[in-house]
Amino acid sequence: MPYVQLMNNTSSKKIVNFYIDGFNFYFGLKRITEHKPDWRKFYWLDLVKFCSQFLENNEVLGKVNYFTARPINNEKRKRQNILLNCNRKLYPEKLIVTYGRYASKNVKCKAFGGCKKPYEEPEEKETDVNLAIQMIIDSYEKKCQKMILVSGDTDFVPPLKIIKNKHKHIQTMILFPPGHRSTHLDQICPYNKDLEKQKPKWNKAIMPDKVEFVDGKFYTIPEKWKKKNAVPVQ
Repeated sequence: MPYVQLMNNTSSKKIVNFYIDGFNFYFGLKRITEHKPDWRKFYWLDLVKFCSQFLENNEVLGKVNYFTARPINNEKRKRQNILLNCNRKLYPEKLIVTYGRYASKNVKCKAFGGCKKPYEEPEEKETDVNLAIQMIIDSYEKKCQKMILVSGDTDFVPPLKIIKNKHKHIQTMILFPPGHRSTHLDQICPYNKDLEKQKPKWNKAIMPDKVEFVDGKFYTIPEKWKKKNAVPVQ
């Protein structure tokens, strides 16, 4: 049976856009799963349905903007593609995925008693900048009346200050991923919530293991995500 998508009641309601910091979201899930294994089921998440549960009665969903980068590891990239492609197939007009990139960074071994030798490790680039720019663009182009940031990264304090000072008609809100509450963000945007305390909303947004579409296309939850040692999407 095809998966039933969430539908919005379009009217003269306040338009709300979401901006998800994919890495902050990922590490929040990863962190909480280490001591609360049952949270693993939320790796396979309907992103639009999840976000829509935070709308008020006088609000309607505009866009859900998801910012991330493609993992270098092939298996991680495949799992990420399955999740995000499934979500985009469900909501082609609502979900926008913007990719940054990875770059090699030279670092030295800092382990206690380590070799101190340099080595390369991947470093995510552009994701935060892409998110901040999109928020600023949407503010100037008046694409919405409310913005909800899903992140606990203090790098977003500057764009939030610009929006608060230059676009007073836009309301802002922050959803903090598990373990990522920020006092700096809290000060600039006191209207916020901890996602760790919103488990009923997570439960309502879990997708069935197999998501089928009327055109015959389907996506299945990656097998590794069902196992105890599963690793969530970035």
